[in-house]
Amino acid sequence: MKGMLHGSFTFSINESLRDKIKDIPDGYGVYRIYSNSKNGELLYIGKAGTVKNNGTYSKQNLRKRLANKQDGKSREDFFREKLIKTPKMKLYIEWIIWDNDILPTYIEARLIQKYYSKYLKLPLWNKSF
Repeated sequence: MKGMLHGSFTFSINESLRDKIKDIPDGYGVYRIYSNSKNGELLYIGKAGTVKNNGTYSKQNLRKRLANKQDGKSREDFFREKLIKTPKMKLYIEWIIWDNDILPTYIEARLIQKYYSKYLKLPLWNKSF
């Protein structure tokens, strides 16, 4: 592996997701969303970057993926809807970007497999895998 970038941020109901993700560098990787902190419940495991048959990546990088849609609404609206249902909760979002040696799909699959092996279910917001 040539290099890795990683970081995290919290998101509360009154914050702008666009402001939170603006400093995430371009790249492909994985992200995990927890309730409140890294020690909170793991809610979602996702990836940004799909490899096409010819070996190129799709255009969506991690920052764009985090701003994209979930359940048919903007990610920010999806997050707010979840946070309204659970006052006092905030989201802790951890992200990792690798150089192109490691496929995001592979890492996402490994993280989901590890979670499933321990809890015999998917994280709450992962509907299928």
